[in-house]
Amino acid sequence: MASNYHHHLIDISPDTNIGGTAADDGGERDVVNDGDEARGKWLRKLTSATVNTAVLRDLISRTPMLWYLGERSGTILCPRTRGPHVQALHAVRAVAIGPFHRGGDRNLPFPDDAKLPFVRYLQDQCGLKVERYVAALAAESDRLRDEFAVNDDDETDAEATNMLLDDEERFLEMLLLDSCFVLVVSMMLSKAGTGAEADSVARAASINREYFILHMAVAQHADDIKLDMLVLENQIPFPVVKLLAASCSSLQLQNNSAEDLVLGCFDDICPRRRAEACPSASNESFHHVLHLFHWSRVPRGKYCILSTPLKLLRIKKESERLFPCYTELRRSAVWFRSSSSGSDFDMWFWRHPASPVAVMTVPRFHITDHTAAVLHNLLAFEKHFSWAHGAAVTAHVARMEGLVLCPQDAAMLRRRGVLAGTRRTDVEMVALFRELGEETVGARLSDEYGEMLDAVARHRRRRLSRWCGGFVLHFFPSPWVAVSLAAAVALIFVPSMLQTVYTMLGYFKTTG
Repeated sequence: MASNYHHHLIDISPDTNIGGTAADDGGERDVVNDGDEARGKWLRKLTSATVNTAVLRDLISRTPMLWYLGERSGTILCPRTRGPHVQALHAVRAVAIGPFHRGGDRNLPFPDDAKLPFVRYLQDQCGLKVERYVAALAAESDRLRDEFAVNDDDETDAEATNMLLDDEERFLEMLLLDSCFVLVVSMMLSKAGTGAEADSVARAASINREYFILHMAVAQHADDIKLDMLVLENQIPFPVVKLLAASCSSLQLQNNSAEDLVLGCFDDICPRRRAEACPSASNESFHHVLHLFHWSRVPRGKYCILSTPLKLLRIKKESERLFPCYTELRRSAVWFRSSSSGSDFDMWFWRHPASPVAVMTVPRFHITDHTAAVLHNLLAFEKHFSWAHGAAVTAHVARMEGLVLCPQDAAMLRRRGVLAGTRRTDVEMVALFRELGEETVGARLSDEYGEMLDAVARHRRRRLSRWCGGFVLHFFPSPWVAVSLAAAVALIFVPSMLQTVYTMLGYFKTTG
């Protein structure tokens, strides 16, 4: 049998000619080596990382389930050109942090030259060893450079940014100046404060002329600096700030947390900080200051975006108002209750199957002069990173856009305590949420938003709820109507009841 099928056998035994002299089999070995070399080139090309990356990128573009992987790898990016009506909300006012707002004569109060005293302050007062810190930055420069994603749509800005990022010396200088500015400003403006030793250092430095000048300059532009630190493209990687704090030998932070120190700058910025937020005790790794701010404000564990197919996601379309307004909900017997606890971006809807009345708990939302700028940057952050950090702000803005449909809705929500701390008129409130709502068009919304929307729709379809809500709106349009009716009933029936009681008591006394 073996002799009949010997031509099908493959000999895999070692070549007996291996190790022979070149004179015996030189020509044959050259042929074999040429074939091996060609095969090696082919295999290296087939398995190269570049080819694999290109194939994966193409696979992501053709697979809806992997839409969330199609985002830029960088976490600090310059978004595409915005409309003229919102462009000013994303512009820097006092300081340029990172590469995207550098260059040109912007007449900022804190250009690069003005950041040098902040470096000197950390050297003199906090024991910063600049050479050692820059060496540590240089060791991580490749990883830190990957955090910046350049928008290639604008060739001029992209070229200037790429030149800054590619120049090692300029890149390290940018990280040094900006990280020192962020840390010193946080020490000056933070409500959290620093350790006892650092406080004594600050008190000693307060009599220093240089420190006094820096403190007064920061205090004069404090509001603008805080807003600039929350602009999406005006960021540096947060690990740089943590590395700087660790490099200052005389700086002792409360809870050993640079996150707490930076967050303390924004304690007077609405929306309010989540009460249970404690970055030092968490395992979170923050990309930049805006990411830290977003994490401290949104409810934890809610409004996540899962990697579901696009056709199954709730995507807000243009000119589509999904959430009903305040008047429509009141007509369906939905009572509103304001809440000052929890997150400013969380809403609850509760209804009992046997009750015609439902309750919607809406957090008290403080509208200030900087609300539009903060919300626009939070929306921009979620728009690009919702797959990793949820869409709590997007969902809340979409709901508020629906609730505040007309000035009457804004006036009633103001009376209910839902909208607070605002000097805007009712018409301006409607315009504010309508402008914010335009930023949510095309946004992916979470399951929590869809579940609330479905629950509200089911409640509004109930006839008993519509009858109850219409009755209350028609006969009791204001709480004062109910009070007046109760007072009238009391005036009519109470004297009659008292007269009846006195008559009965007199009868019992007479018969007794």
